[in-house]
Amino acid sequence: MNHVSPPGYWKEDGKRKLILVVRQDRYKVDEERHALILKDWKMEIPFSGRLRWSGVQGRLEIHIINNRFYAYIPVDVGRVVAKRSGKLVKDSLIIHGERGKIQISSPKGNKVASVDLGINMLATVIVDDGTVLFYRGSVVKSDYFYFQKKIAELDRLKSEAEKIQEVEAREEVLEERKRLFNKLYRRLLHYYRTLASHLAKALWNLGVSTVYLGYPYFISQDKGNKFTVNIWSYRKLIEAIMNKLHEYGIKTFLVVEYNTSRYCAYHDVEVVRKPRGLTSSPP
Repeated sequence: MNHVSPPGYWKEDGKRKLILVVRQDRYKVDEERHALILKDWKMEIPFSGRLRWSGVQGRLEIHIINNRFYAYIPVDVGRVVAKRSGKLVKDSLIIHGERGKIQISSPKGNKVASVDLGINMLATVIVDDGTVLFYRGSVVKSDYFYFQKKIAELDRLKSEAEKIQEVEAREEVLEERKRLFNKLYRRLLHYYRTLASHLAKALWNLGVSTVYLGYPYFISQDKGNKFTVNIWSYRKLIEAIMNKLHEYGIKTFLVVEYNTSRYCAYHDVEVVRKPRGLTSSPP
C-alpha cells in the first residue's frame, strides 16, 4: 500500500449526500415511545410509522431527502443469537417488530400460474384452472403524463430565468422539478408494491404454488419508448412480485421472453403477426 487516505464522502450529482451512519451498538430503538436513541450524541429522535420486522438490528443510516429525514435499519429477521458464538444477543440490539419471520403462510394447493408483463396491461395472469387476472397500467400512465406536463412548464420557466440571469429563480425551479420527479418515482414504487401484494394474496387464495414470471428481456432496447424506458421499471416490479410471493411460500421461476413473440415455441419457426394481436405459424 503506497498511499493511505481517509474515507471519502458519498456523492450524488457532484454534491455530498447528507447521510449519517451509526454503528449497530451505538443506537437503540424504543418501540414504546417510537424514538431512536443515539448514544454518542445523547439524542432522541422521534419517528413515525411501524416496526415491521423482529430480529437483530444492523447499522443505522439516516438520509436527508427533500428536507425530510429517513431512517433505514436493516434487520436480520428472526435471529436472536450471535452467528459465531451462538449466545443470545443483548436485548438492546433486538428490534421487536410485528413479524419474526418472512414467510407468513404456505400454499393452499398445487396449481400453476403464468404472469406476463406488458405496457398497457402491466400484468396478465393465467392460472391452470382457467382463472385470468388483469392489472391495468392506465392509471399510472395518466399520472405520468400529468407530471410530464408540469415538468415541461417548469423547463420553460427555467429557460426564461436563464435568459434574464435570475439565478435564485432558476434554483427554485430546479428544486420544484426535482420534487416532482421524486413524487412520480414514489407513486410508481407504490403501484408496484400494491400490485405485488394484491397479486400474491390472490394467487394464494386460488391455491397456486408455482408461478412462472415472464421477464421482458431487452424490451427497452428492442422497443424503446417512453413507456418501457421512463415509466415501467420491470426489474423493480419483478423484485416486488418475487419478494411478496416468497412471503406466501409460492415458488417463482423467471422465464426470459426474448423473441417469444417472433418465433413459435412449438415449431421453432418465425411466425407472422398479422393482423395485430394474432399470430400464425405453419401447421
